[in-house]
Amino acid sequence: MDTESIRLDVNVEATSQDPSLGLLSTVKITVKRGYFEEFIIEKNDDHHSIKSVGSYRNSPPGPDSKFILKLRTFEPKDVYRTLHSQLHDGLLSEYIADEIVVQALRQRSKSSNLPQPPLFMKGTVKLTQKVYNVVRRNSAPSATDLTTCAICLEDLDLSRTEDYCHVPNCSHCYHEECVNKWVDRSNGTCPLCRELFDKQRETEPN
Repeated sequence: MDTESIRLDVNVEATSQDPSLGLLSTVKITVKRGYFEEFIIEKNDDHHSIKSVGSYRNSPPGPDSKFILKLRTFEPKDVYRTLHSQLHDGLLSEYIADEIVVQALRQRSKSSNLPQPPLFMKGTVKLTQKVYNVVRRNSAPSATDLTTCAICLEDLDLSRTEDYCHVPNCSHCYHEECVNKWVDRSNGTCPLCRELFDKQRETEPN
């Protein structure tokens, strides 16, 4: 199962405007799309972990969207309305408008001149699509999960410890008689998880 979300990075810089650009503040915005960041979410019954596997952009990348705004004021409603007329995206317009207003207030706080001169602002908006690949990791069955002996396929009575035994080095359990027969005809590994019954065999010389 895959899920997706969008990360929005907005960077706006403001300076005093050159008088040749007129009496209205100028805002140049570039919207960069087509960026992706991929994650793997590994889930099991106990916990889950998220790991980033890298970022990339469409190849070849699509053209960036560029537009110029002319603003009479930096009132939030006015900025939002002007942006929305260009972007036609309410949420994106709201985020960018907030950043424009913040940067305008920050720039104008540096000067006590009244009236305040128009500003020139340049901004970059980067939209990154975050793709999550959800992988379900099924743990090997434990002794508390098993009610059947995987060797003979008969039921195990877990309330009667004399009826079954645990395999050394793992948590799986079987009928004792079944395990003895299995050891005689196998390479000494657990039928379910293939864990060695006797790990010393790994280091014993042939």
